[in-house]
Amino acid sequence: MLCPSDTPEGEQCGLVKNLALLAHVTTEEDDRPVYRLLMNLGVEDVSLLSGKELYYKNYMVFLNGTIIGATQRPHQLIRAVQLVRRSGRLAEFVSVCVNEEHRAVYVSSDAGRLTRPLIIVENCEPRVKQGHIDALREGKMTFPDFIRQGLIEYLDVNEENSALISVYEKDIEQETTHLEIEPFALLGVCAGLIPYPDHNQSPRNTYQCAMGKQACDTKFISDFCTKI
Repeated sequence: MLCPSDTPEGEQCGLVKNLALLAHVTTEEDDRPVYRLLMNLGVEDVSLLSGKELYYKNYMVFLNGTIIGATQRPHQLIRAVQLVRRSGRLAEFVSVCVNEEHRAVYVSSDAGRLTRPLIIVENCEPRVKQGHIDALREGKMTFPDFIRQGLIEYLDVNEENSALISVYEKDIEQETTHLEIEPFALLGVCAGLIPYPDHNQSPRNTYQCAMGKQACDTKFISDFCTKI
């Protein structure tokens, strides 16, 4: 989500954060369709449950931080929401995750969350094939088409905790759920301009990010970020 190298030193360390190349900040989504979907998927209304049923037999279901009900099948609920989202019938920035320690399912559709796109992997095979890439190069498909067809999906910080992401296709294992679109997308704009950053010491990349912004015109950087 955030560039590991493009972090200021000194008094601004930790205060100024730079997004990775493909990171996206979500906007507000209407939560009424999400609420109806959760209820149709078997979430029990919280007002109909006793205290014992609520805290010992079920997983609490939260929508944008508000308790809406409970479920006894949290993993099936999460899988169903993911399938609906991948089919294009739910907003792409809606996230769902389970917290075993809290015995809760968290569904989010609010603004201000950091997300980034990843290729979906099923049965050790990424959904994006060479034919899709060729169609993208020829202008027959666009990036939103990849989202609508369930080839790529956005994950936020909470949903990433339950995902196993491979950097390269050769690293895909049986439990892998997603694949990086491009390894350098983990870096920010300035760090992405460094040749072979994985062959440098980490402080060298940090220094280059600071000096690279001094060497470039501010308008150039802002225009470059806008195009990305």
